[in-house]
Amino acid sequence: MSLEQFDKLNFQLKDITKELAYHIVGDPLVLSNLEEYLNISNKYNLKVNLTTTANNISFKHYKALMNKTIKQINFSINSYNANSHKKSLEQYLEPIFSFIKYAQEKQHEYFINLRIWNLDESLSAKEFNKKVFKYTNDFFNSNLDVEEIYKTKPKNIRVAKKIFFNFDEYFNWPSLNNNIVSAKGFCYGLDSHFGILSSGEVIPCCLDQNACINLGNINNSKIEEILNTKRVKEIQNGFKNGIVVEELCQKCDYRTRFDRKENNE
Repeated sequence: MSLEQFDKLNFQLKDITKELAYHIVGDPLVLSNLEEYLNISNKYNLKVNLTTTANNISFKHYKALMNKTIKQINFSINSYNANSHKKSLEQYLEPIFSFIKYAQEKQHEYFINLRIWNLDESLSAKEFNKKVFKYTNDFFNSNLDVEEIYKTKPKNIRVAKKIFFNFDEYFNWPSLNNNIVSAKGFCYGLDSHFGILSSGEVIPCCLDQNACINLGNINNSKIEEILNTKRVKEIQNGFKNGIVVEELCQKCDYRTRFDRKENNE
């Protein structure tokens, strides 16, 4: 998205939200001018959450990653294990932890989350996680125990001031080619969040990367107008009443964790 369009978008969003998340499959660290985008969000007093695989993080990113508008940075650590790499695990982790050391020295005020979203009953990533935890324990002098984590399945563990490991299960990306999971249930899409692709297409959540549920385009309409369309209202009212309106949502198993949460409450 051009800086000009991004500026116009942030201007509209300042009256709708207080936070932005720079992601929807894309990685913000591939932008050579990330700081310019962050400065625009900062101009409109919007806080920013960054999510990155950090495959290419280096010293050239440090200045942008210390921008005062950043609220948290999420490092998707399990992305290494989910993709093929020429570098070793240590070569992947070292630049991430070098940045963390730099951020600590600069007394960062935002949260840093190291994501391990690969827990499953078959323990398919257990050996990988064990290596990651050993590296972390050596760095922070922490005590992450892989056996205990698989047993208790915590949502997060603090390893240092404002630095956490986040844990979650694997999930399948929703697709119209998937089987229907359920036509009943709940989701926070269009309640706590919605998404905007670089093309300008507005979507209910970050899992709709192909805009299967295209709610409108910011190049043609204002955000407020799009969020008040009949289709948006039908989706919102459906979730409020436990009805999943859209086909893609019916074929999404990620949202079932919200059903479980609602039931547990």
